[in-house]
Amino acid sequence: MLEGTLGFLRRHQRKFVIGAGVVGGLYMSAKLLTQRLVEMQASSAKERASKENIRRRFDQNQRDCLFTIMSLLPELSEQVLREVDVERLIAELRAIHRPQTSHPVSVDDEAANHESQAQPRGEGENNVWSNNNNKNSSSSGSGSGDGSSNGDENAQIKDKRDHSPDQENDSADGSIGNASATEEIESPRRTKVEIWEDIKVQSFARTMIAVYSESLLTMFVHIQLNIVGRSTYLDSVVGKFVGDNEDNVVLEGRSQSRISMTEEQNFLMLSWWFLNRGWRKMMDLIVDAVNYSVGQLSLKERMSHRELTALFNTIHIRLRENDIVQMLSGFVLPLGDANVSDYLSSNRLEADKVFTPVFIRLLDQIRDIIESRDFAYVFNSSVDRLTTQLLDALQESFPEPVPVPVFNKPLPPTVEGETAPDLDEVVKEFEEFSSPSESRVVVVQLLPRIAREGHQILNGVPNNYLENISASREVQALSAVVYTAESSML
Repeated sequence: MLEGTLGFLRRHQRKFVIGAGVVGGLYMSAKLLTQRLVEMQASSAKERASKENIRRRFDQNQRDCLFTIMSLLPELSEQVLREVDVERLIAELRAIHRPQTSHPVSVDDEAANHESQAQPRGEGENNVWSNNNNKNSSSSGSGSGDGSSNGDENAQIKDKRDHSPDQENDSADGSIGNASATEEIESPRRTKVEIWEDIKVQSFARTMIAVYSESLLTMFVHIQLNIVGRSTYLDSVVGKFVGDNEDNVVLEGRSQSRISMTEEQNFLMLSWWFLNRGWRKMMDLIVDAVNYSVGQLSLKERMSHRELTALFNTIHIRLRENDIVQMLSGFVLPLGDANVSDYLSSNRLEADKVFTPVFIRLLDQIRDIIESRDFAYVFNSSVDRLTTQLLDALQESFPEPVPVPVFNKPLPPTVEGETAPDLDEVVKEFEEFSSPSESRVVVVQLLPRIAREGHQILNGVPNNYLENISASREVQALSAVVYTAESSML
């Protein structure tokens, strides 16, 4: 029995060896595969946690950007509203109306009054003359009502004749002096048309300044905080693995020199330049484009919403022809020795303490980003996005168009022996039915709403314009590129 078993094993020894090898191989393979799967799961979980951490930090960084911009906008708004003071012009216009009206006049009332005055000259002259005639008739009526006034008037004439010539000359000189003084006081006063022309230009200019400045400030703050946020994240990763001893650890895309708290504050302080200097340079370009596009626009002209959209597009085209995008870096950064000296002296900073190697690398990096094509594309997209939102808000100023009445008359029958209907007449009736007339509003009525929207862009609570541009896909994509960029400058 034992010999038979041994003989069987000898005969099938090769098979048993191969089988044992296969079983052992399968066991080891299964063990290695299981171990590999566990490692892959752990690596995947760690990668998901890392991505979630980055996403959470990025979202928090974007919220910080929004709050930072909201804290900076009041300073910008105060200067813009003070420099482009449409309300002062409205007050000047009210001062002209105040002697005639006893109740306060609102901006919309001023626009309505100017529209009523924007009539043919004959009507205005008739009103003026009618007022003078009323005054003359009232004075003549009062004179004829009192019969004894004739004697008093004769006595007054006799007394005037008794006056000496010197007294007459003195009184004449005094009256001339008073008249000249009055003329000197009243000479600076402008006409209503001149004031309304200034209101027209400044209303468009302030709104466009608000659109461009808020777009540029939003993108600049996003780039600043995302650069700082990436550096902070990399520092946290290094500190997680090595604690405080990070001298021998260099992550991909990060140099050994980290951003100190002082350098971070100096870097974030760069927004001061745009809030106090840069936006004024931008204002000069915008005012020039507005004067070019709006200067010849008549206050009496009636515009449709489509024509108003074309007018804003003309301003954008003019600005882009003047290469405003190529000047953005000079608006947000103090470039040049004179500007750097102005920046340092205004903030009481010392050049040696500010321009450290890390700060210079950050300054070069943000300048490269601003002068890139991606930044120009996102900036133009943000401006177009705010302009579209602005035009949607101005749509409320245009009433619904009144449909053109179409008299439906039956077409003549086309039977044998009768002529067919005139095709041109049928096409004309169809065009009148299919294209209703556009709603038009006088330009002077649009100016108050345009000025208010410019104020709303900078001071709105909640600021829907700021939320719209901050949540745009282009701004978020640019922020993500900056936050996750691999650059040795960080």
